[in-house]
Amino acid sequence: MLKPKTDPCIFLHSEPEDWRLLLGEDFVNELIRRLKHVAGDIDQVVRYILDNPGVAGIAVRGLVFGGPFREEWRLFAEGGYVDPGARARWPYVHNEEQLGLRIQISPCFLLASLSREVNYVWRNRASSLFKWVSAVPRSKPLEVFREAFPAWLREVAQSRGYAWVAWTRWRDRRNRALAEWLYWLDTGRMPHIDAALGRMYETALRTKKSAAEVLYVPS
Repeated sequence: MLKPKTDPCIFLHSEPEDWRLLLGEDFVNELIRRLKHVAGDIDQVVRYILDNPGVAGIAVRGLVFGGPFREEWRLFAEGGYVDPGARARWPYVHNEEQLGLRIQISPCFLLASLSREVNYVWRNRASSLFKWVSAVPRSKPLEVFREAFPAWLREVAQSRGYAWVAWTRWRDRRNRALAEWLYWLDTGRMPHIDAALGRMYETALRTKKSAAEVLYVPS
């Protein structure tokens, strides 16, 4: 039985050493074994899955999970289910500003198996993305979205900080998921996973490690 210390979002997190730490050697070795036809070590596995997130669910099919994240892993392994909601808990920033963008889905949802229902969730809860891409990319999504996201929006996150973006509003909702996207585009890492490891990035160029736990939402 595998007992990962994080959720399936790790598959969109680009740091191999974090995979080793949070998934454990047994899980890492099993992934290498299952993907040996395309990857020979964990660095190659990380790159292959990050470029092809749709294979992640196939790579874990049939595995048995325990630990605090077992339900999320079970649902992912059995049917490719990934919760579309945001995971990071951002430090509070008083902010009543509006951003007229609807992106209420975490980038983690890129791991979900495509279906009519999944496509509906994308279109309904992240309609602003389709101003920049015609469809959810199944290959190299990090590269695609880095090119697609408006420069002004990424500059806002760079100058004001991810937490500032998270506490802006789209109608009556906060932009927590949008902040996750911007963090992921800048760093190639998931913010709640960074926080679980004691990191808290205010912007891509400025790091604050104190009180990192406030960024993480445990399952």
